[in-house]
Amino acid sequence: MKKAQQKLMKKRLCIISRTIACASFLILTIIGVSSLVRAMSLETIANENGVPISWQAASLGNPDSITIPITYWDQRQDDCNTANRQFEWSECRLYAKGIISNVVKNQLGNDGLPIPTFTNTQDAWNAYHDVFTANVTGNDPVQPTDNFYRWFHETYDASGKQLSKQYNREVTFIRNGNNSYEYGSKGTFPLDDVDFSNADATTRQGHNFHFTAHMRIPMKIAADGTEQFWFSGDDDVWVFLNNQLVLDLGGLHMDTEGNFKIDANGNVISTVDNVADQACRQANVKNPLNIGYDLYNNQVENACPRSPRVTTIATGFKPGDVVNLDFFYAERSTSESNTRINITNMNWPISADSDITAKVVGKIDDTERKLIEFSTNIKNRDPENPLILERLAAYIQEETEEGMNEGYLPLDKTTLFYTTTPDDESSWQPVDISAPDNTTHGFNLTTPLQMSPAGQTGDTLYFRYYGETSEYSGTMSSTVSYYTTLNGSAGVTYDYDSVSYTGITKPVITEQTVTVKYLYEDDTEAAPEHSETHKTGETFEIESPKIDGFTPDYELITGTIANDDLVYIVRYKTTPAVPDPTPEEPEKPTPQPENPNPTPELPTIPTFPGTNLIDGSLLYLAPLGEVAFVPNTGVISDAVANLFTEDFAEVILSQAFVMVMLLIFAGSFATYFTLRKFLMFNPAARTATANAKKMPKMNAKTTKKSTAKSTKTAKMATKNTKASAKSMTSAKRAKSTKK
Repeated sequence: MKKAQQKLMKKRLCIISRTIACASFLILTIIGVSSLVRAMSLETIANENGVPISWQAASLGNPDSITIPITYWDQRQDDCNTANRQFEWSECRLYAKGIISNVVKNQLGNDGLPIPTFTNTQDAWNAYHDVFTANVTGNDPVQPTDNFYRWFHETYDASGKQLSKQYNREVTFIRNGNNSYEYGSKGTFPLDDVDFSNADATTRQGHNFHFTAHMRIPMKIAADGTEQFWFSGDDDVWVFLNNQLVLDLGGLHMDTEGNFKIDANGNVISTVDNVADQACRQANVKNPLNIGYDLYNNQVENACPRSPRVTTIATGFKPGDVVNLDFFYAERSTSESNTRINITNMNWPISADSDITAKVVGKIDDTERKLIEFSTNIKNRDPENPLILERLAAYIQEETEEGMNEGYLPLDKTTLFYTTTPDDESSWQPVDISAPDNTTHGFNLTTPLQMSPAGQTGDTLYFRYYGETSEYSGTMSSTVSYYTTLNGSAGVTYDYDSVSYTGITKPVITEQTVTVKYLYEDDTEAAPEHSETHKTGETFEIESPKIDGFTPDYELITGTIANDDLVYIVRYKTTPAVPDPTPEEPEKPTPQPENPNPTPELPTIPTFPGTNLIDGSLLYLAPLGEVAFVPNTGVISDAVANLFTEDFAEVILSQAFVMVMLLIFAGSFATYFTLRKFLMFNPAARTATANAKKMPKMNAKTTKKSTAKSTKTAKMATKNTKASAKSMTSAKRAKSTKK
């Protein structure tokens, strides 16, 4: 009975174990599916100059078109007899004959507009011998009374007649390649719908010919030689990068090409076709006022050649710089109006600019690790619209004696702070950012930050974050990248800086010898010297040998191997027969080698206290190499997306939970596997089985008894039969005798 109860208990334990094993296996299956979902939703965040590639794709994305604002000034046609004539020459039988360089200065003025090289007509004529540019004059800065002022301002003459009128428009660049965009064509007339001076016959063939234009494109410089700005058209064209002239197609001229590229050294390589020979013009071209217009045209056409010109302009640009591209254009005659612009492999338009500086601010506790502060800011470049900052990423690269370590810094409200007034320390506020445990886009600010239009209070946001260095000397650099939106259009800007720091020198692992000499007080050898070899950085312990009647001054030699061999001396003194009662000796100092190698003291910097700022540890995600992965639930249906981004997913995918479930499953399955033979145990069935086993024996015994009884009965019957037969025989004999 007792054994049956034990077996029944084991059966129940087996059933419970099987149930637990099945449940834990189901949970592990859910974990596996969750992990698979997460794996399916991982989005590659490749690093290109510290900017997540997904940001580049989202912000640039090779859209089919890019629309840029542009300002036009419709110009009144000048009469052929006007002394300061600038707009209209064909009607006066003068035609363009080549590019005239240096009509404007190499730098924009303080108002962001070109400045004529000369202030009067005579000096301009002496320099160019070109009637078309002789009247392009103005002061620095250009004054309302200057000839050139009307080009990019609304102006009136002395009688009050308006000479130019401003129109704010947009131009659309159409993608014609993978990253190539083009605007314009032959026969470009952007102001055909307006002509404030139509009464003065400024139109020809139904088109409005006389106008000037200014377009600004903020863009980021890659400086790798692939970027190109290309122009073809007429008339005057000047292109500036950060206020510096880089493409000069000045003067009235035919449809002419020009382009510039930015090489890996930050130089602009500018190429222009049909540049007039200035020296030839000065020697051969006479004043047209003295010789008639047709003769002037012949002199220019026949006497002076035109040729391409390539110019290298040192700009100092470096990869990642955000610059303004200012495009200025003038259509000054009624012969043709052609404008074609092609921009290839440029990162544009950029609505924000950024900057960053790095400095060491302290040590981490009592270690040689340093805390580096990165101070950065982002500025809205748009003067009319607010700019929204949606995402922020900081990429760290650290190079030490151990090698390169890099990765995205996990920014959060304990490590990232921002303000609009950086001089006020109390204004700094924490920023909550979802990196790297982000969802759809990665590195999202929990609450997007808005910048005011350029020039207004709050147009710049300031940030600071921190990186923890290695204990060895090295260099740490960081690239901060911002993802912004302007009127719904995305943009990316970034910048970088680096700082070197001093730490300990990485030890060179070599083998050094430790030698211990054992001497008596008279310097004679007490025992053979002992030598052993260890690697740099290893510790050692050498016990001094025992000598009867003598006591060593150091019973144990201990130390750490440096970069030199070490030699120690242990001296033996005679042990007194009866030790004198002396006070307790102080603990002996650690023995020093005979040839210690002093280590120079490193300069120290203030220790940075361990506060919530660094939360105990601020190690960046490393090593990640060139690719990191962040969850992106975009491939999951909306019905379950939130499930896998909330606490449930975080709990079931935690290491502790998975480990507990694995242990439960392993233990329950092992128990079930061991006790599975007791699953068929049943007490009632066992009794029936036992009874079934007894029946054959009982039946056999009964059969045996019955057989024995039958045999006995048969024997008795046989005996009786024989007796009867014998009796009958005797009777017959008796009867026969009687007869």
